[in-house]
Amino acid sequence: MGLFNFFKKKKVGNEPKQPVQEQKPPTLKFTDKNGNEITTEELAQATGRYQYEMIGVNNASEEAMVLHNEARQFGQAGEYDLAIEKLFLAHERSPKWPYPLYDLAFTYMLKDDYDNALKYYQMTDVLAPNGFFTSKIAVFTLKKEQEGVFEKGLYRNYITLEWVQDPEQKAEFLDVLVTKFPNYAPYWKDYANTLDGEERINALEKGLQLDCDVETEGSLKINKALAIDYIQKDTEGAINILLEVIFDKSSTFGNVELAKFVLKNISINSDH
Repeated sequence: MGLFNFFKKKKVGNEPKQPVQEQKPPTLKFTDKNGNEITTEELAQATGRYQYEMIGVNNASEEAMVLHNEARQFGQAGEYDLAIEKLFLAHERSPKWPYPLYDLAFTYMLKDDYDNALKYYQMTDVLAPNGFFTSKIAVFTLKKEQEGVFEKGLYRNYITLEWVQDPEQKAEFLDVLVTKFPNYAPYWKDYANTLDGEERINALEKGLQLDCDVETEGSLKINKALAIDYIQKDTEGAINILLEVIFDKSSTFGNVELAKFVLKNISINSDH
């Protein structure tokens, strides 16, 4: 074959089509002040929601699950004593499964039996030390109630606030509650969500200045990270706060998952 033929272009119609390869976005790495690192690849699967209901489920027998479901049905019907009876049986069948204990604590709280509520929330906390739904808030608040720092029934009133569906009505309640209970951080966390701009950031910072449980503290930090990124355009500050939550060994699983999800979205929308 001569040089001319070697370099001669082939007809375009005879060229095989090359598959188009999608370009992956570059992997980003985030490092906290202690040298802990996490990459965007690790953040990719974050959904923002941790499935607490799956904790200890491998230790739950089928019988315990049936009893637990029956207890929840009794509880929803207001038959609290029957619910408690079923929950005790479920716990006996599967003592390493935290869900029956958690619902047992909640049911006692609905009966205004705050001592037993605290007892079973604490037992839940032992089986799920990195959080189980609102167990961290419950233990912290009920202990303070028992010690006389907070008035009795504060935690119950806080939880029942979730049942208020109307946003305007909830905002009005929270405006009153942060005035009446200025030292209760969970109210400041929820109150901040009703505010905009610098007022939101100020409310979150007020909550963070208070003595509070690790769940509430983590939520306040995550919300502050979102706020300063969006309102103040302080993306670097937001990332540092989120890394603090992610690598804090005392953080709840729910807060770690949510912080990862927020960090993932910030990394997508920023130049970092």
